[in-house]
Amino acid sequence: MTSKERVKAAYRHEEADRVPVGEMHIMSPVSSEILGREAITGEGGWLKYTMMKMLHENNRAEFIERLSEDTVDVFRNSGLDLICTELDPPKDSPIVYKDITESSWTEFNTETGTWSKFVYKSENDTAHEVTSSEKEDEEYDTIERHLDHMESKGFEIDSSCFESTKYAVDHVGKDMFVMAKVPDLVPSYRSWYANFMEMIYMDPELAHRLCDTYLKYSLGVVRRYIEIGVDCVMIATDWASAIGPMFAPDKIREYLIPQIQAVCDLCHQYDVVVLKHTDGNIMQFADDFFSMGIDGYQSIDPGAGMDIGFIKEKYGKEVLLMGNVDCARTLPFGTPEEVTEETIEVMRKASHGGGHIVSSSNTIGYPTSAKNFLTMVDTVHKYGKYPLDL
Repeated sequence: MTSKERVKAAYRHEEADRVPVGEMHIMSPVSSEILGREAITGEGGWLKYTMMKMLHENNRAEFIERLSEDTVDVFRNSGLDLICTELDPPKDSPIVYKDITESSWTEFNTETGTWSKFVYKSENDTAHEVTSSEKEDEEYDTIERHLDHMESKGFEIDSSCFESTKYAVDHVGKDMFVMAKVPDLVPSYRSWYANFMEMIYMDPELAHRLCDTYLKYSLGVVRRYIEIGVDCVMIATDWASAIGPMFAPDKIREYLIPQIQAVCDLCHQYDVVVLKHTDGNIMQFADDFFSMGIDGYQSIDPGAGMDIGFIKEKYGKEVLLMGNVDCARTLPFGTPEEVTEETIEVMRKASHGGGHIVSSSNTIGYPTSAKNFLTMVDTVHKYGKYPLDL
């Protein structure tokens, strides 16, 4: 049985030859350790800093080549059954980089005049926005100008943004399950998310416009992914924290769930499944979450009190679960024996009857070691054969 067949069986809630194992992202430091070379993968701080430097130095072609090859190599060589890709920076981008230091830079959009400053911390592989034109705007003028610009350009996506996804489909798509990440349906990578949380109360009309505009853009991305031949579309952006939802449940129903349903409606026309990621505790809106049309749910955050056994029993008949070996405690700080024990326990709770892919509860990043990550994968290969005897 191929890895692709194994994952597809899990989505059909069937037991294959063994439990599939996969990840959303493997960050560059872990990939470099596994491959024995400096690897460009994932979405961590080093990746973001390196991408900025290479684009600034007009080395985009080299960046995409290395990203494509390294991503395929590390997912395949780690023994995973699926591979995850996302959009590449376009060849013709309005973004220029200024004020570059060893730990910071500013992105400036020459078409809209918007800007944002980022700080990179090598000690924990993070890169975060510290200020931006949106953050300093007392109103929402910058966001309105950005949306005006998006609408004026239309929603055709530059084909250069799909090069690494096409590489993955062409090189491993026959054997591995290819999952492609949709851009955030509500931008959360900068100060936009906090602004959006205000807008839904202060300017609901603009908040709906933002959701509608980004949905149109994302549906264009999804159509291209389908044409390329991906098996799954993955939607990220956290809706919850460790203590509960980031939005009132009625706002989730009003603003966020219709976006997901629109993506699901498109994907299901072409037999492409949809997986939704969110960290945090979703139990206050779980009934809505599991009935919005998704095929899979990734994270099932143990640090937020999410019990994958309970979720499997109550909601796992229809929605595949992907998780939930603890990426905040066990994988970074546990011993290999503890990783093995927790991985077996996760399979014991969630893998019977199919409908489960073992993964971390988010991604493989700092400070997880390659040894602990590969221990998790090896444990699935060793103990995850159906019929399970755990």
